[in-house]
Amino acid sequence: MKTAKHKIVTQGAALLAMLALSTAATLANHPVFVEGEKDFDGDGRIGVAEDTDVDLVGFPIFGTITAALGAANAGANQNGRVTIVTSGRFREVVIITGTNGNVTLEAAHGVEANIDAVASGDPAGNIARQGVPGIIVNAPNTRIITLRNLVSRNWTEGIRVQGNSRVVIDNCRVENNVNYGIRVVDDAKATIVNCSVTASGFRVGAGVTNTPAPGTGIEYEDNSSGIVCDTTVSGSVAAGIRRDTSGSVTVQDECLFDNNPNLKGFRRGSSSDRGWFGGK
Repeated sequence: MKTAKHKIVTQGAALLAMLALSTAATLANHPVFVEGEKDFDGDGRIGVAEDTDVDLVGFPIFGTITAALGAANAGANQNGRVTIVTSGRFREVVIITGTNGNVTLEAAHGVEANIDAVASGDPAGNIARQGVPGIIVNAPNTRIITLRNLVSRNWTEGIRVQGNSRVVIDNCRVENNVNYGIRVVDDAKATIVNCSVTASGFRVGAGVTNTPAPGTGIEYEDNSSGIVCDTTVSGSVAAGIRRDTSGSVTVQDECLFDNNPNLKGFRRGSSSDRGWFGGK
């Protein structure tokens, strides 16, 4: 039989755990896991059901990327590292603001995290999702946002970087997005490295507009700037990589094929530079 003293100690420990969890949710910058379609922690919950399952021991585990980036239930609170730990599809628009700190969203080694606008058996949801970008980054220039080992397909834009964001896009696959694979606008800065951007403008889906507008692989606009290196861009309806910005953009060690044209708005550097340059 538990004594009154034991009950008080137990309740006190639970209260301390809840306070610690509350503080973690406010400050964040702790590891957060996303399990998606598979039951990583073995509790019988997946997807949205996992988002409200508060685990006071170990790392917080979520079923959706959106909840993992949020503040509730010890989420990252737009500050810290969110790691996807099981392969699967994520039928959600991912918005990263970096409100409270630097944010890294990545899939663990060997995991294919497919952020996809299209899912079988959800025609209404498919239409809504296919009308917007898949990943949107709009963060202050005092943050660094990293996207790593992700797949984004079947959106209007696979990845959109806007505002004053500073973003590193590393080892991502961006496929079958109707308007742009990766679009960088406003005063944003984007480093794109070790990526594959394919079939921009070639999206398949019922009940939605599939006319490319324009169907560009990677585009820098407005006063944005950045670098694209060690990246493959192929099969775009329009340009593979287009510079339409007053800012500086460098393309180096690229692999370009079957775009229209492969490059637009660039000039070739010297043979030692092995790159293309545009801007100030």
